[in-house]
Amino acid sequence: MASRIESITKKYMVFFLILAVSAASYCGFFSIWAFRDGASSMGFTAMIEGTAARPYVYRQLLPHVVKSVSEAIPQPARDKLELKLSKGKYIEARYSQAKIPQQYIIEYYLLYTFCFFAFFASIWVLRSLLYELVKDKVAGTLGAMLFALIFPFFEVLGGYYYDIFEFLFMFMAARFALHGSWGKLLILVPIATFNKESFLFFLITLYPLIRNKVEIKKAVMITLGTVVFAGLTYLYVRQLYAGNPGGMVEWWLGEHIKGLVSIDSYFYTTSIYGLPLGEGMFLPHIICIYLIVKKAWHHLTPFWKEHVKIAALINGILYFMFAHPNELRNLSLLYVSFMILTAFFIRDILHETK
Repeated sequence: MASRIESITKKYMVFFLILAVSAASYCGFFSIWAFRDGASSMGFTAMIEGTAARPYVYRQLLPHVVKSVSEAIPQPARDKLELKLSKGKYIEARYSQAKIPQQYIIEYYLLYTFCFFAFFASIWVLRSLLYELVKDKVAGTLGAMLFALIFPFFEVLGGYYYDIFEFLFMFMAARFALHGSWGKLLILVPIATFNKESFLFFLITLYPLIRNKVEIKKAVMITLGTVVFAGLTYLYVRQLYAGNPGGMVEWWLGEHIKGLVSIDSYFYTTSIYGLPLGEGMFLPHIICIYLIVKKAWHHLTPFWKEHVKIAALINGILYFMFAHPNELRNLSLLYVSFMILTAFFIRDILHETK
């Protein structure tokens, strides 16, 4: 009986710690940009109404979901809920960035809630993935919690709600590929692509994991099948909003070159948790990343090393060509591999201190 109580207590403590860290991180993320309220090109109202500029308007999974849920609520209940939320100002009272349009107040609160639960769920999925690979619960838990804490820093120059679902789907896809769950991966493809088209490129990075489970020919067919499915999903969504302003991409290579030779770009700071901490390509952070990769690289199996190399190649090209300088959220294809390396690094440090 005593051992069972101890086990339940440990599980509750882990649950509470991850919940608290997720809540703190989500608040940090939301306090920077909210849902880009008021922005005509990618703001909440524009996304809900489908008038946002391309390519932002393509990320329609969550707007469609919250509208569908809201419309399913009976009108009398909707009226009561709208009145309660309007009077309560539960979000507006806590975040100065939140400018909630009254005609979409239910949709706004639904989006806020769904994003938090997705964030919370993603940390558990990542913890499970890290534990499976590093074979150390403490290192896996600390690695997942660390990702939660540093995520807001990735979003400093441009935070978007669909980024949360993006890494949730990436963590899930990595697990599906690792376990050979092809049916689940195929189901995930259109959903994740409807959330953000970058998922198509992440699917390419999964080839080494798929190849580890099946023969080369079948691995190629599975990878190509998922990529084609994602591509068709993207093309369908794109034609729906072909008349919206904007374009497919923006070119930033010139600005990246300027940033690389500018000393100032390596020492930018931001305040998310009440302290001035580094953002973007902050030099101390670059040094930490180098040390983590150097110390943990040898722990990766050959197929994970191939995954990292493919992700780095694709993401490097996309980042320097099409992403705003120092906007680390656009290095999302490397989230999985970096957190695996970090978990191995944490495990080694813990073992060295014993």
